[in-house]
Amino acid sequence: MSQATDSTTTTLAPATTPAAPSPSVQAAHAALVGVLLRLKPHRIIGTYAADRLDVLERADHLEKMLAAVTVYTKAIVADTARMAPIGYVADETGLLKDAAADIVAALKNAVDEMLDDAAAE
Repeated sequence: MSQATDSTTTTLAPATTPAAPSPSVQAAHAALVGVLLRLKPHRIIGTYAADRLDVLERADHLEKMLAAVTVYTKAIVADTARMAPIGYVADETGLLKDAAADIVAALKNAVDEMLDDAAAE
């Protein structure tokens, strides 16, 4: 009975060798990481002291972050669709864009409500 003497050696069949990501995917990933590193969330001072400017700055931050994630997601989906058999991969990234818009709108609506409440006082 023959046994391997080196258990760390693995040989993959040519069809199972992982392919490197396409240049467009690598570029999209680098761009996303760059945005994530540059955009820092606004710090809210205190425990329950967020004012309308704090909320607005958080909304602006999320808008930029989610836009970057959406661009990255579109690049991944497009590249996957290009590499997959025709018709199997649908681009549903519009749903992500809509969700991002809803999230940011909810924060901006909160700012409007804060302004309305302040005007009513």
